[in-house]
Amino acid sequence: MSDDSTTQPARKGRGCMFYGCLTGLLLLLLAGVMAFFAVRFVRNRIADYTDAAPMKLPKVEMAEAEFKELEERVKSFGNAVQQGKATEPLTLTERDLNALLAKQPEAKELADKVYVSLDGDQVKGRVSIPLPHLGWLASGRYLNGDATFNVSLENGVLIVTARAVQVKGLPLPDSVMSQLRVQNLAKDFYKDPKSAEAISKLESLQVRDGLVTIKARPPKP
Repeated sequence: MSDDSTTQPARKGRGCMFYGCLTGLLLLLLAGVMAFFAVRFVRNRIADYTDAAPMKLPKVEMAEAEFKELEERVKSFGNAVQQGKATEPLTLTERDLNALLAKQPEAKELADKVYVSLDGDQVKGRVSIPLPHLGWLASGRYLNGDATFNVSLENGVLIVTARAVQVKGLPLPDSVMSQLRVQNLAKDFYKDPKSAEAISKLESLQVRDGLVTIKARPPKP
């Protein structure tokens, strides 16, 4: 009994770390592609690619008790992953993902600016991001867009690429998309050793039938 009680705080911390990695990944999917696009292409074409008002995004309502159950499920999976224990795959719905984004303290600033959707085997996202960092010409302007991503996890390497992007309801030119499609939007995720370690402990991440399923590596014999 005493051994379990002394290790409990560590397990909780590890689960929280995985929780943070998961929400960080969601933000990378959306903010990453839009930030790449904004910095490289919007600066000289603000009127063409931005709007004067933010785009209204869907909101997920989840009761506190239901969210607590979701949060504990994610943390429990994270604990097992970090300890190398056998565990059932973690399955998340579109509603789950957006609730995690909205409630995560580190994501609070983007909670009302990002919405994730799952369509078959595709991860989609909508963003409405203000652009003050582009100078006075972009003051009061918003980058409103939709993006579709390919997501795969093989041999401990997470790869996220943009499949299609629309801004103001129009697809980006092929000249722009050709650059976006070769960018691994998850590459910066590996700059944080803890995030890289968490990902290395996963066997697969699969998007199918509107669900995200994350499997842990089998325990070492």
